[in-house]
Amino acid sequence: MTKKFYIKLARDPREVFEQFKTSAAKNGVDVNGDHRLGHFSGRGIEGRYNLTDDVLDITIVKKPMLIGWSLIEAKVREFFA
Repeated sequence: MTKKFYIKLARDPREVFEQFKTSAAKNGVDVNGDHRLGHFSGRGIEGRYNLTDDVLDITIVKKPMLIGWSLIEAKVREFFA
Protein backbone atom coordinates (compact mmCIF):
# COMPACT_ATOMS: atom_id res chain seq x y z
CA MET A 1 0.00 0.00 0.00
CA THR A 2 1.27 3.47 -0.83
CA LYS A 3 0.40 6.86 0.58
CA LYS A 4 0.75 10.22 -1.10
CA PHE A 5 0.82 13.66 0.50
CA TYR A 6 1.83 17.16 -0.48
CA ILE A 7 3.97 19.88 1.05
CA LYS A 8 3.75 23.51 -0.10
CA LEU A 9 7.26 24.93 0.10
CA ALA A 10 7.72 28.36 1.62
CA ARG A 11 11.45 28.56 0.76
CA ASP A 12 13.64 28.02 -2.29
CA PRO A 13 13.37 24.35 -3.36
CA ARG A 14 17.14 24.00 -3.72
CA GLU A 15 17.63 25.18 -0.14
CA VAL A 16 14.95 22.79 1.14
CA PHE A 17 16.52 19.91 -0.80
CA GLU A 18 20.02 20.56 0.59
CA GLN A 19 18.61 20.57 4.12
CA PHE A 20 16.68 17.37 3.33
CA LYS A 21 19.83 15.63 2.08
CA THR A 22 21.80 16.65 5.16
CA SER A 23 19.08 15.53 7.60
CA ALA A 24 18.51 12.31 5.67
CA ALA A 25 22.22 11.41 5.74
CA LYS A 26 22.39 12.02 9.50
CA ASN A 27 19.45 9.62 9.94
CA GLY A 28 20.68 6.81 7.68
CA VAL A 29 18.41 7.64 4.73
CA ASP A 30 19.81 7.52 1.19
CA VAL A 31 18.63 10.17 -1.28
CA ASN A 32 18.96 9.91 -5.05
CA GLY A 33 17.86 12.75 -7.29
CA ASP A 34 17.85 16.51 -7.34
CA HIS A 35 15.60 19.24 -5.93
CA ARG A 36 12.85 18.43 -8.45
CA LEU A 37 12.65 14.64 -8.67
CA GLY A 38 14.09 11.68 -6.80
CA HIS A 39 13.65 8.91 -4.31
CA PHE A 40 14.78 8.08 -0.80
CA SER A 41 15.14 4.94 1.30
CA GLY A 42 16.31 3.98 4.74
CA ARG A 43 15.13 2.61 8.06
CA GLY A 44 12.53 0.47 6.31
CA ILE A 45 10.94 3.39 4.47
CA GLU A 46 11.06 3.98 0.73
CA GLY A 47 9.53 6.89 -1.12
CA ARG A 48 9.79 9.24 -4.04
CA TYR A 49 9.23 12.97 -4.49
CA ASN A 50 8.40 15.28 -7.35
CA LEU A 51 8.36 19.09 -7.25
CA THR A 52 5.81 21.00 -9.33
CA ASP A 53 6.04 24.77 -8.95
CA ASP A 54 6.23 25.14 -5.14
CA VAL A 55 4.37 21.93 -4.20
CA LEU A 56 6.30 18.80 -3.30
CA ASP A 57 4.44 15.57 -4.09
CA ILE A 58 5.70 12.76 -1.84
CA THR A 59 4.73 9.11 -2.23
CA ILE A 60 5.70 6.53 0.37
CA VAL A 61 5.93 3.14 -1.30
CA LYS A 62 7.18 1.03 1.62
CA LYS A 63 7.09 1.32 5.38
CA PRO A 64 7.50 -0.95 8.39
CA MET A 65 4.21 -2.67 9.19
CA LEU A 66 4.22 -1.67 12.85
CA ILE A 67 4.67 2.04 12.24
CA GLY A 68 1.52 4.07 11.49
CA TRP A 69 1.06 6.30 8.47
CA SER A 70 0.65 9.42 10.60
CA LEU A 71 4.08 8.94 12.19
CA ILE A 72 5.69 8.26 8.81
CA GLU A 73 4.14 11.39 7.32
CA ALA A 74 5.16 13.53 10.30
CA LYS A 75 8.78 12.35 10.11
CA VAL A 76 9.01 12.85 6.35
CA ARG A 77 7.55 16.35 6.70
CA GLU A 78 10.27 17.13 9.26
CA PHE A 79 12.92 16.29 6.66
CA PHE A 80 11.42 18.77 4.19
CA ALA A 81 10.62 21.51 6.73
